[in-house]
Amino acid sequence: MGNSALQIVERQAGDVVVLTLSGEITLDDGDLAFGRWIDDLRARGSLKIIVDLANVTYIDSAGVGMMAAMLKAVRKGGGDIRLLRLTTKGQRVFGVLKLKTTFEVFDDEAAAVRSFEFRPQG
Repeated sequence: MGNSALQIVERQAGDVVVLTLSGEITLDDGDLAFGRWIDDLRARGSLKIIVDLANVTYIDSAGVGMMAAMLKAVRKGGGDIRLLRLTTKGQRVFGVLKLKTTFEVFDDEAAAVRSFEFRPQG
């Protein structure tokens, strides 16, 4: 997807998609790349998504806004996006924007994957 400051690597963990992000999620660059990737996953019917943020060096309010918008779209389709390894800086940005409690955040990938298994049906 061109020379984005954000690199995304996708892999499967059972029926959960794990996206490992590296670089920056910023206005008109990383935010758009992330949005396109999530739209593609939604089109493929992949609605259980974990986003590993351990290697994200910078995220601005546009990046957080795009993540929130994609979370809303995925939840509308019956899925969810869980965050993995949100950095201290990232936690501050999410906190300032009052979005820290909007996402479920995990430090352990296995726990994040398991969290998708225990959802009551109905």
